[in-house]
Amino acid sequence: MENYLVFDMGGSSIKYGILNGNGDILNNSSFKTPATLDELYSKILEIKNNCEKYNICGVALSCPGAVNSDIGTIDGVSAIPYIHGPNLKTDLESLLNLKVELENDANCAALAEVWIGEAKENKDVVFIVIGTGIGGAIVKDKKIHKGKHLYAGEFGIMYFENELGIPGVWGYNSMGQLVLRLSKKLNKEVDGVEIFRLAEIEKNPVVLEELDRWYSNLAKGIFSIQYIYDPEKIVIGGGVSSNPKILSGIRNKMNELISKIEVAQIVPDIQVCKFNNNANLIGALYNFLEHRK
Repeated sequence: MENYLVFDMGGSSIKYGILNGNGDILNNSSFKTPATLDELYSKILEIKNNCEKYNICGVALSCPGAVNSDIGTIDGVSAIPYIHGPNLKTDLESLLNLKVELENDANCAALAEVWIGEAKENKDVVFIVIGTGIGGAIVKDKKIHKGKHLYAGEFGIMYFENELGIPGVWGYNSMGQLVLRLSKKLNKEVDGVEIFRLAEIEKNPVVLEELDRWYSNLAKGIFSIQYIYDPEKIVIGGGVSSNPKILSGIRNKMNELISKIEVAQIVPDIQVCKFNNNANLIGALYNFLEHRK
């Protein structure tokens, strides 16, 4: 079976793996994100040369930013500034003497789920990543819908008023923002794990109140997304997806919301992703395979 070298590019580290055509990860590792583009290219070439025994037939990349996968460039901004501007696709194809494809990281995560993950039986899906911010992807007929400016799925930028009626964006309800708010209110540094411990074990009233509001605001945004696109399924990704409390919390608030809106007829099918940290690798490979058909 043919194998592929796949990279998942992050601001602090870059994960990579050898995957076969079925999406199975045969080997994987990571390295610190290089400081320059030349160092990145050199590292990728080194890894490729060390993988000759795997019969590598192509290279796939999951990248932050507004990725133009047809051309091979990345617009917008990200935690890896030097990838914005150069044509990574043509540069790497010349360097590696292999076919190369790249796609946005959130889009890759979504593709993994519609290929062999939670949404493999669905064609029209919304993928929502809840992490430091809120992002995601829109899938139509198992293909990513990118929009004219490559910003389709940037749900965190949706207009959203907070509980005080102050205008803002839905990204205000990310896990990153929740951590910041509770760290300030509790006057100590907390992370996501600590927040849920304080809620579930200590029943901290400040945390419980903030979480209740957080779940409610997430449900409001998801409700709107459901009626804008009407997908078969909405899949939640990001670090929060590994916590079983997240799904029940959002569903409970969704049911409360729907009960108050007389015209609401649809209860969104909300699920959590299957692949978590490996989703970007698997989805980047699927993007490669689809471009090579």
